[in-house]
Amino acid sequence: MSLLSGRTAVVTGGAGGIGAALSAELGSRGMSVVVADIDGAGARSVADDLSARGIPAIGVPVDVSDPESVEVLAQAAHARFGSVELLCNNAGVLLFGTVADSSMGDWRWLSSVNLEGLLNCLHAFLPRMRAGSGWRHVLNTASTHAFLPDPQGTTLYSATKHAIVGLSLGLRGELASDGIGVTILCPGQVATRILDSQRHRPAGYGRRAAEPFGTGIVPLAIEPGEVARDAVDGVLRGDAIVFSLPAEGREEFRAQVEESRRLADAAWRA
Repeated sequence: MSLLSGRTAVVTGGAGGIGAALSAELGSRGMSVVVADIDGAGARSVADDLSARGIPAIGVPVDVSDPESVEVLAQAAHARFGSVELLCNNAGVLLFGTVADSSMGDWRWLSSVNLEGLLNCLHAFLPRMRAGSGWRHVLNTASTHAFLPDPQGTTLYSATKHAIVGLSLGLRGELASDGIGVTILCPGQVATRILDSQRHRPAGYGRRAAEPFGTGIVPLAIEPGEVARDAVDGVLRGDAIVFSLPAEGREEFRAQVEESRRLADAAWRA
């Protein structure tokens, strides 16, 4: 807690799910929190709840796919708290569909939030963080999907999460000399509203993709608070990767990852 107390965190996608849980967990460990979300009212509501518990917090509307909107977020965070030591790039969206049946609009929307949104936040906050000193860290939310060949209609989503892992591992090396750590959070099934991601999909990306599993809370999942605790503990340890998924799915996930390794081993032997 000594690393976090008195410092400031920015959490994108903070109006609900993992983002809201991260905001609460970080606040409980002594941080001031900037709750950012495309749902501005939701972000302010989470911030108000934190403030009522004595945690310094503000809610800021942001569209992470828009660089100008992210710059406004950065300015608001620094104007209110003076510095940002922890950037949580948590905003993300999901849709289902095979590669053949998905539209370019599907891909552009996913990548505009999951990839370009993360890059927009890095470009806005990293120069300010590099100019600072002391403990500083970046937490990028990917997914267990980043480590799996996935036949369940989430290939495009998984591709964006693979990219986040690759980007983050490279970024970890790039920022080491600045004393800034990077951790990748890879959740499995979490009880969030991610199935309803398309509620925020702009019309300009075309028709909505099919929603074969409905738009309710993800079933058979762990609670966001558990993921948030795992994530913050991993950040404090300086871990490169943090997995957080239901206990009953861990062995299956391990077996799937090992199968991917066997494919790589077979290719190396060939």
